[in-house]
Order: sequence, then C-alpha cells, then structure tokens
Amino acid sequence: LLPNARFQYNISRFKSFSITYAANTNQPSMSQLQPVPDRTNALYIRNGNPGLKQEYNHNVQANLNLLSPYKNKNLFLFFTMQATRNKIVNYDSVNLQTGVRYSKPVNVNGVYNFNSNISYSMPVRFLKGTIELGGRANYFKGRQFINSLANNTKTWMLGPEIRLDMNPTDKLNISLSTNLDYNKTKYSLQSKL
Repeated sequence: LLPNARFQYNISRFKSFSITYAANTNQPSMSQLQPVPDRTNALYIRNGNPGLKQEYNHNVQANLNLLSPYKNKNLFLFFTMQATRNKIVNYDSVNLQTGVRYSKPVNVNGVYNFNSNISYSMPVRFLKGTIELGGRANYFKGRQFINSLANNTKTWMLGPEIRLDMNPTDKLNISLSTNLDYNKTKYSLQSKL
C-alpha cells in the first residue's frame, strides 16, 4: 500500500502553500539477497542476506511561495523529510588478527533525513539587477553496525548563499554567486572522529 496526498492553499494569485505526502519502496538488489560470499576483494568479503525486507519510505514536502511580480520580490521556503522503515544498512565485522572485513546487509529502523531551503530575492536598481539571499539546512540520522555494536550517525549541514544578477545593457548579463557550507558529523562509536 503506497498512499499519497497533496494539499494546496492559494493565499492569493501569487502566493501559495502546499504540502505533499508520498510513500515509496526500495527493493534489495540481487547481490544483497544472495547468501553467497563475494570474495573478489580478499580483505573485504561481502555476503548477501535472503531475509532482507524492502525499504519503506515516508516522504513529506512543504512549499511556501510568496511572489510579488510587480515589485520583483520573491520569497521561497522549501522543506522535505524522509523517514525510512527497514532501511538496508551494512552489518560489518572486522577480524582484528587478519584485518579482513566481513559485511552483510541488514534492515534497521530510525533513519531520517531532513532538508530545508529559503530564498529571498529583490531588485537592486542602481546595479540594474537582482540580489538573492538564501540558505539551507540539512540533517541526517543513520545507523550501521560494527562488530555487533550499533553506530548511530548524525550529520548537520548549514550554509548561506548569495547571488547577484545584473543586466547593465541589453546584450550583457553578469552573474556572481557564492555559498558556504558547514558540516558536522557525530558517531556514537568513536565519537572523537
């Protein structure tokens, strides 16, 4: 059962809000299902898991669009969230004496992904152009297993951006943009990394 729904509210002719929900699945691959060791790399041996379940994703997306075409000002807000049930992740074990790593895919719950974006643009008359200010924020929570211990991963990404579009003449268009990204990842195992 893969439900989906959409709600849209038109605040005015140029202003709207919408929210969408959709479910989808990801099937395990043949190599993830076959219980036959892949020994092409003697130090990294992969084995399939015939008991794998398909991933089931819940996706939510929200948009807010506030346009002012006569003043050439625009504001966009965007947000997505994905929660995955039965996420396929690696269950790794390392033989400390030989250095050989064994890996098998397993299903876990508690994997999330959030993304958001904001953008505001307005005219800059003395430059004969527009300036756009924006930013984004992302958060990811994942899981994996190392030597039978769960390793939870949390990653944050934040970043502002700015863009300037200028049209000094009918035959010339100049665009300048820059952005900065800040990333931070924390692991429940070996948190100092």
